[in-house]
Amino acid sequence: MFVFLSHDIDWGKEGAPIAHIMARKERFDEETLRNAESKNPYYNFPEYMAIEENYGVRSTFFFRTYVPSSALPPAPYNIEEYKQEIEELVRGGWEIGLHLDPSSHSEFSLVQKEKKTLEKITGMPVYGNRVHYTMNNDLLHLNLQKAGFKYDSSAKFSREKISEQDLGYFKKNHLIVFPITIMDALAFKYLVENEDDVVKLVKKVVEMCRKLPRKDKIITILWHDCSLKMLKGRRYAEVLSMLIAQKDIEIKRGIDLVKVIEEGVL
Repeated sequence: MFVFLSHDIDWGKEGAPIAHIMARKERFDEETLRNAESKNPYYNFPEYMAIEENYGVRSTFFFRTYVPSSALPPAPYNIEEYKQEIEELVRGGWEIGLHLDPSSHSEFSLVQKEKKTLEKITGMPVYGNRVHYTMNNDLLHLNLQKAGFKYDSSAKFSREKISEQDLGYFKKNHLIVFPITIMDALAFKYLVENEDDVVKLVKKVVEMCRKLPRKDKIITILWHDCSLKMLKGRRYAEVLSMLIAQKDIEIKRGIDLVKVIEEGVL
């Protein structure tokens, strides 16, 4: 069994405005709120890297390159803000993927432009994509494949429960698609009432995956960069500890799973 571990970077380096955080203060503990002016709780790269280094695992970070002006958050930001973080992640063995803007999916030129923008910073090819807000679209899959992507992880078949469709993978021609099994934001809203239930939910999904009568036993987990200091999101390290303790689970980056599939293991 495999776990594809991933993070989406939705916000700029400064994180969310204080007013945005305070409007959602029920998501944070008192200490985090007190320190929010000096340490924005939406920026958590060092913490994620330290946690994953501690457990000897690596994940995939999906970065946005284009954020249009909108009345809805997040505010526009420039990917160059994250140049240092991306370089550190690449040196440390983490994978960088594209967090494609939904408005780009139907135009090959826009998909290609976002990919090349990110590759200028990574200094290496970008093979994985996830569309912001999720998407399962034939035109998206066609344009991703034309642009040289090997996999996509934008599909989410069920938002209010864990569905068997959201486990494993499927193919669109040569493009491999890993549906999102557990998305922190959706799980915290619909499936986890108490913070103590976060690890229990992941355990439940592990058991569900074990029982699948098929070979592609893959759980794709999305834990946003901005959620690590939220009351339920801060259980991330405990989730990793539980997963590491399972002898039949291997934690992978997206590109690692692509290689496993190409080798015929799955």
